[in-house]
Amino acid sequence: MSRTLSFRLIVTALVTVLITTLAGPPSVGAPPDRPPGSYANPLMADIAQAFSDVGLIRAKDGAWYAYATNTSLTKANAEAGGPPHLLPMVRSTDLVNWEFLGDAFSEANHPQWAGWPNKGYWAPDVRYVDGQYYMYYSAPGSTALDAAIGLATAPTPAGPWTDIGHPVVNFVADSEVMEIDPMMFIDDDGTKYLYYGSFRRGGLHVVKLSADGRTTVGQSHQVVAGERGEAAWVTKRGPWYYLFYSGYGCCMGDVGGGGYPVLAGRSTSPTGPFLDANGVSLAAKEPGGTIVNSFNGNTLAATGHNAVTVDRSGQQWNLVNSDFRFEVPYGGRPQSMDRLDWIDDWPTVRAGQWTSDRAQQAPATAWHSGSSFNDSSDLSEWSSVGSNWTVGQDSASGGYVASDGSASMLLSRPGGPADYRAEADLRSAAGKAGLVFGYHSPKTYAVAWLDPVRNSLRVEQRVGGKVVGTAETPLYQGFRFDTWHTASVEVRGDRATVQVAPAAGDNPLGELTVRLADGVTGAAQVGVAGEGGVVHGDNVGKAQLYKPVTQKIADPQIGQQLPDFSDDFADGSLDAAWQWTGSQQGQLENGKLVWNTQAQNLSNESNLATVLLRDAPEGDYTVETRLSLPFDGSTGNARAGLIAWASRKQSLQLAPTRTGAVRQAFLWPGADASPWPEAIQLGPSADTMWLRLRHTTQPDTGEHLFQAATSLDGKKWEWGSYWYLPTDAGPLKLGLISMGGTGTTARFDYVRTYQS
Repeated sequence: MSRTLSFRLIVTALVTVLITTLAGPPSVGAPPDRPPGSYANPLMADIAQAFSDVGLIRAKDGAWYAYATNTSLTKANAEAGGPPHLLPMVRSTDLVNWEFLGDAFSEANHPQWAGWPNKGYWAPDVRYVDGQYYMYYSAPGSTALDAAIGLATAPTPAGPWTDIGHPVVNFVADSEVMEIDPMMFIDDDGTKYLYYGSFRRGGLHVVKLSADGRTTVGQSHQVVAGERGEAAWVTKRGPWYYLFYSGYGCCMGDVGGGGYPVLAGRSTSPTGPFLDANGVSLAAKEPGGTIVNSFNGNTLAATGHNAVTVDRSGQQWNLVNSDFRFEVPYGGRPQSMDRLDWIDDWPTVRAGQWTSDRAQQAPATAWHSGSSFNDSSDLSEWSSVGSNWTVGQDSASGGYVASDGSASMLLSRPGGPADYRAEADLRSAAGKAGLVFGYHSPKTYAVAWLDPVRNSLRVEQRVGGKVVGTAETPLYQGFRFDTWHTASVEVRGDRATVQVAPAAGDNPLGELTVRLADGVTGAAQVGVAGEGGVVHGDNVGKAQLYKPVTQKIADPQIGQQLPDFSDDFADGSLDAAWQWTGSQQGQLENGKLVWNTQAQNLSNESNLATVLLRDAPEGDYTVETRLSLPFDGSTGNARAGLIAWASRKQSLQLAPTRTGAVRQAFLWPGADASPWPEAIQLGPSADTMWLRLRHTTQPDTGEHLFQAATSLDGKKWEWGSYWYLPTDAGPLKLGLISMGGTGTTARFDYVRTYQS
């Protein structure tokens, strides 16, 4: 029996005991044709057209596992009224092709404190913690106002899952914080944190956890403003903690959802305050958020609730929900994936192009040389220095290699790229375990040691048998050297970045950057090392190091001003091209259009707000205004800004808008009374700001495509989401709005239209 078959039988047997839904869903057809080495969104189309709020981990068997909110899983199952899947689980060895494993919960093992089946379970977040897999999840309560966060543990990423018997964050029947969408984060001092929350006025919160992660410690506090977002994801890079969250439009709307943008801020502390690239706090009354991903006008909308992983080259990948915007949603939301870039220390998907719907280069999931040791006990392609290594096996990791306790190394075959990423999972009950890199001979090599005696991550370089360089960083007290941790080294030229984390792609618990000595650089062997006791290694290998993308796509530029479609309000009266849809509003004062916000909006045909409109030019163009709109004193959804108009319902508003205790800039499709179903958040707003709305034509469909931009100074523009108006919507007009609530006054300096 091969070791791959043996490991899979172990996992299947464990899952069979406690998981009732084992049969995979029916296939929905072969994946679309695509070039070799590529993939196309949405993912998992052959097994799961509904797989939302993904939790994601690269597990100790070397594979990726993903978990989802309760779902029908397939459209066929939904249309047939079939049973829901409660936290379904899938597995992949390449992030492109996935297999269905079963459901985490069933009537036999569901959390007794949450009721059965109630409304199901939401947004699982899975982590590897000291030898076990932890799954945090949301449990909706019996009313719309309460929810709780639970925790189940398992010996393998596929289960069997055992609930701990009580909520981690209990039901709270109020309208402050929605206890959903958990994300657990372990800082490099060993402290565990839980982020959670949604669109209520309490926003997103963070709270410390006990050492075992099963209870909270102290009070939570807000990190993202109310009415702003959900689905926190936190990662650390260098000195910065980055908090991702997702905005409006997750799963509502008549066709294809809404925008569901992913935004981010960063802090020097895991508890904030988190600021965006403009220096605006995510928790401010006009909250910040630098755009990471948003709707780009293609076939996939509502691309939010992200999770991040890393491939074997070191490239990060961003997974999100998505909706086909040409299909009426049935509760689906398939999963999509794209490259996550870091440009000028800020994250963005595909250099600012955002979610793809056409073939893309697939993640690098094969090593140049390496193994997960699941397939065979044959180590003939590996070489030993010192004593021999053998292959062992357990249910958590599948195959692994073990030393005999004496000082020794196990090395991959020679050759390969000069710039590479090496990685290994390491554990040792006694002695130190290391990731070998830069190996050229028994006397010239480097090792990244996990050293329990020194309680540190330590890098040691040897050339000609002499130690020529060391670097060390302490690990937190209580670090479990006897459970798996992932060590990684990224070698670029003569620099190496060394990390240790609970799992590949997780937050680093220790990190070093070292300059490599002459003789240790270039193409080299990698492997594992042990000294002072029996050590285990797994998922050992190296791959060509990724090439980071360093420049975003260029922002749209404006051309010459179109005087016939512009007005600087300088002549004491509006020019003749303007038309009011209802009674005349506002007046010109000192070269500005001054307009009190109306209580009405566009939702009630018998009591409509008045809109100021003029004909739009042909072709591509950009319309701009400078707006002052005091926030204090406003009511309802008071807002003012630009509008693109074919009709009341076929319209797009670009406006800073009051939402409860905060104000947000939205691209707002249609005539809804509230921004909640589909309005799409943009960059931060302010009492005085600049707005741009750019018109182009969708090349595949011929639709009118509009992209919104905001600026706090009229110079630096943050371009945000696109949205569309149908090809046959009728003649387009451009204009201004001031509506949705009372108590404030809009002042427009100008309306200028430019060629695009």
